[in-house]
Amino acid sequence: MNRDTYYDLIVLGTGLGGTMLAAIMARHGRRVLLIDAGSHPRFAIGEATTPDTSFRLKLLAAKYDVPELAYLSEFYLVRDHIGASSGVKRAFSFLYHRPGQAHEPTQSHQFPTGAPPWGPDCHLFRQDTDAFMLAVAARHGAQVRQTTRVSTIDLEHERGVAITTDKGERFTAAFLVDAAGFRSPLATQLELRDEPTRLRTNSRAIFTHMVGVSPYDRVGEARDAHGLVYPLSQTTLHHVFEGGWLWVIPFDNHLDAVNQLTSVGLLLDRELHPETGKDAEQEFFEHVQRMPGVARQFEGARALRGWVSTGRLQYSSRQTVGDRWLLLAHAAGFVDPLYSSGLNLTVGVIDLFADELLAALDDGDFTAARFAHVDTFFQTNLELYDEFVANSYLGWRDYELWDAWYRVWVAALQVGTYLNGTQLMRHLESGDRAVLERSREAPFTSLLGTAVPECQRLVGGASAHMHRFARGEITAASAAANIRALLREVDFCPSYWRLDDPSVRTTPPYTMTQMLRAYVWYHRNASPNVRELMVGFKPLTASRHVLSAFYDNSRRGLRRQALFMRDSLRAWNRDWRDGAD
Repeated sequence: MNRDTYYDLIVLGTGLGGTMLAAIMARHGRRVLLIDAGSHPRFAIGEATTPDTSFRLKLLAAKYDVPELAYLSEFYLVRDHIGASSGVKRAFSFLYHRPGQAHEPTQSHQFPTGAPPWGPDCHLFRQDTDAFMLAVAARHGAQVRQTTRVSTIDLEHERGVAITTDKGERFTAAFLVDAAGFRSPLATQLELRDEPTRLRTNSRAIFTHMVGVSPYDRVGEARDAHGLVYPLSQTTLHHVFEGGWLWVIPFDNHLDAVNQLTSVGLLLDRELHPETGKDAEQEFFEHVQRMPGVARQFEGARALRGWVSTGRLQYSSRQTVGDRWLLLAHAAGFVDPLYSSGLNLTVGVIDLFADELLAALDDGDFTAARFAHVDTFFQTNLELYDEFVANSYLGWRDYELWDAWYRVWVAALQVGTYLNGTQLMRHLESGDRAVLERSREAPFTSLLGTAVPECQRLVGGASAHMHRFARGEITAASAAANIRALLREVDFCPSYWRLDDPSVRTTPPYTMTQMLRAYVWYHRNASPNVRELMVGFKPLTASRHVLSAFYDNSRRGLRRQALFMRDSLRAWNRDWRDGAD
């Protein structure tokens, strides 16, 4: 069979990145083909969202008129529109461990994510969320070929780009996006990988899904000992130690849960823990047993899928765009699961790229130069996350140093979250599409708020001290003290957070009362530039959004009750018709 079919866009890979992009392009009337060697449902890592990414997803949904993208931005939206198999993420939690010693509860940190109606964040059960987004893309008009391998890629075809498949099919397109992840066929064909990678982080991973992992709140220290805001079992829990960290991402941590699995993964610094050749499960539990509290959490736990043990995780590419092609996010590079950078990078690239591709399909200019800013965005922010992650591995060598560096990340994440949240409020306030178009401009072109000069100075200064420690020029204590001095000068986060104070180990939750408190603080204390960036919207806008969200949630609850009562009294219904509309 030899069919030749023309599309505006061919996307290799049907993960979240590829399907979100396909949904956008198809929604705007473009002919899109998705091709994947595998099929859904399937396992994928990258399961935790972050508050800045969640706001970016809402902005993306509004900008491209694909409301389903926003369903990934909040736990309750995921639960109501996709399913209750995903977990809730109310915070990031970090517990610092020493080998053979009981965990010291005061060496714990927590950064809350959004509270309703802006959150909370989510532990995405990727086999369900990815299959959902594939269906969204198909419903908007994208064509899908699963279990189909690409045999050849011709980037110089007379009609643009041409591919052939193992099924004898031939497809051509104006543009090709490789969203196939690490095993990117385009990166391989064009020899785009940096050898060696330019990234500093040097880690490997062992991970799986398990049942029987105990909530840490049940086996660990009581709340009055650690003093954190949210239950640890309703957060992305990071057990950190010198040489690595371990994630615990439960999907069964809410009252509506239908999924008993917990995602677990061990990340190891290869300089301190090089590959051993041991069985993956054996090596995982050897590290678990060194931490008494973690060992209790994993008593009786067992894997429900095969263990995955990797070599070095980090890779990068010298180029991510070319004439008529793009490597999307994980096809271009990856740092480490720490801080959940993958989805943030993916959403940022999609935002910039989709805008440009829609214009290119109108005017016919598909040159690499046109998409150069997309490459710059990805490369710059990949290196930014590498800096945060590499310095975190470095910080785990000494608790005081980790405590100081962690606060730099907190400050940066606060800025990134508020920047995107304020843009959403401005759009709701004005309805002006120009607000959404600002994602092409600074400070929105740098993740974690690092294009805001005040935040940039903090991150750059603190990172310089971490580098000096790495080179042996100063001690961990000196580096920590120097970073705390920088934190004392921070004027873009509320002063009542006491960022430099080691005794304050959690920021306030993003409840409505705390959001109001922060809004007032920024208006009274922040510089005009910071105030405009962080809370440049009217309080009435937020109030209307809150009331609207409460109304929608109440309406959904009442509707469920009404349907339950109806079904108990009569048989025939018209739900099938409404569900298809």
